[in-house]
Amino acid sequence: MSDRAPIIRFPTQEEQDNALNEFAREMQRAKERRESVPPEKLHEALETISDYLSTGWSTGGGRRLRQFVWSLWNGFHLMNLFDLSSGLDGRLTDAVIVVFNAAMVDALSEEQKRRVLEESGEFARWEQARAETPEDEDVLYPPFPMSTEGLRSLAHSAEQSDRRIERQRRAEQAREASDE
Repeated sequence: MSDRAPIIRFPTQEEQDNALNEFAREMQRAKERRESVPPEKLHEALETISDYLSTGWSTGGGRRLRQFVWSLWNGFHLMNLFDLSSGLDGRLTDAVIVVFNAAMVDALSEEQKRRVLEESGEFARWEQARAETPEDEDVLYPPFPMSTEGLRSLAHSAEQSDRRIERQRRAEQAREASDE
């Protein structure tokens, strides 16, 4: 056997038990976080948001709420939380806080998200936007919080960043190759 072969050290029974106990404690903490959001409070918050979006979807606050609920649904989180919070009244802000907290502790189900989007009319508005969008374009719904020019600027910065990272990666590979 080579002197360079790694030595495999298997964990002792005590180490295995400690790891399993820590895992069990972490699972319990995760369960407690999920249960920290009372279901009735979450239900009320979701109804508040859904009710508002049913009629106020075209207002400034409605635009903010649409971006919020869609980001929960599709994971596209290009939104400014200050903009969200500054454009809502206290009742809606409280509802967003409850729903955001539920999402963060994994107490918000896909079914609850789907229900808000259905009951508020968001799915129907998305379908309408899809029907009006040419086949060779992506459906941009809800509308982006940035202007076209802002998105172009962001894309340019992202491209420049990608190039810098690629140059750094190549330089690191060259250093590693020269060290060998």
